[in-house]
Amino acid sequence: MGAYIIGKTEIKIYGGFNTVGGNCIVVKSPSGCIMLDQGVNFSALKKFYGFWIQPSSTEELREMRVLPPREAYEEVEEVYVSHMHLDHMGSLNVPGKVPVYLPSREIAEALSRSWWFGWKQHLLPSTLSFRGFRDIGESGRIRYTQISHSAFPSYAIRIDTEDASIIYTGDFRITSLHSVVGDTLDRFKDLAEGGIDLVIIEGTNFGRRINYLSPAHFRQVLGEVLRKYDEEILFITVHPLDFEATLVVLEELWETGFTPAFTNIYYARILDNIIDVAGYELENELIFVALSSKVTHLNNFEFEFSIKSLKDRKTAFFIPIMGIREIKTIARLLRSQGVLHITITGELAGEEWIAEEKKIRNWLKLLGITSYRIHISGHYHSYQFKTVIQALKPREIIPVHTTAPRTMKELFNKYKSY
Repeated sequence: MGAYIIGKTEIKIYGGFNTVGGNCIVVKSPSGCIMLDQGVNFSALKKFYGFWIQPSSTEELREMRVLPPREAYEEVEEVYVSHMHLDHMGSLNVPGKVPVYLPSREIAEALSRSWWFGWKQHLLPSTLSFRGFRDIGESGRIRYTQISHSAFPSYAIRIDTEDASIIYTGDFRITSLHSVVGDTLDRFKDLAEGGIDLVIIEGTNFGRRINYLSPAHFRQVLGEVLRKYDEEILFITVHPLDFEATLVVLEELWETGFTPAFTNIYYARILDNIIDVAGYELENELIFVALSSKVTHLNNFEFEFSIKSLKDRKTAFFIPIMGIREIKTIARLLRSQGVLHITITGELAGEEWIAEEKKIRNWLKLLGITSYRIHISGHYHSYQFKTVIQALKPREIIPVHTTAPRTMKELFNKYKSY
């Protein structure tokens, strides 16, 4: 844990220092004490848990430092979650009766419906109800702005204490994939108006080896693949929270004559809620294939009750990350071979995911399905750091969500005089 002092304001870093993920920052001043994020530390999780060894409780996860410790909450009056990736949102079984502000309570509740099995059950609220949670927009204590990231919605947060102005960037990319989210730099400038003493800034891509793909290149590559593809069936996997990437995929599918279809109710419900929260107007068809009679209403989907009803249409099936069962069912019913599966990723794969991905590739190979993987980063690139600093103009920074804090500090000291 690191501690920083600005006058009478104290900033404690309980998670996210010198590691990617597990963010947890507490800002305490005479006027109050708030927590920014309370994420799962996946590095700690994989040290102690796996397929055979599962955590037994939320308290055990806190003791093992997979979640922020109880003492981090002792004086906290409010918790703010910047976005709903688990390394930031963490467990919603929060100690005490501390109010928790979420990017969207509605989307978080839809997301949580797939947490009932395995270790993620410990992330559910203790009451199993979201009634006590609030949206960030309901807070009168902070300022905030929506930013581009591979989870929707994502926010940067500003806290003004008696003697310090602080911005917490959360995770972000500078150039959005879709116009549904505005320009991040412009929003940073507005949030920093009046001057900023400290920016708590992520640096995920510092020191990482990644494939560069701009938003324009992403749309171009995807469109080229779809225009050259001449089969009637296509499989797509995008993280359900990555709304910007999903919209790009949907629009390219519609442009090339494909009908997007979902068979997984959890996947469809999350997208349905995000579309409503974002206020996005659908101008083309979006299908949910109801394979069960227990399906509730979806505002933005048209319903089909048989996969075979889509046989004579060019159809792109959206499949969850581990959706091999759905792929097997669809391929069998439609007798499809030689088709394509495209995975769009916004985050770099960890070791566990790489191991699972190999198993998925083996299944796809067995089914005669070719797999493409396109990575479009959910984070700004290190060469853009100077631009970010020039937009925010802080007097000091605290790097989090990075394994290269020293490099970021050295670069900041170089750039801050500009």
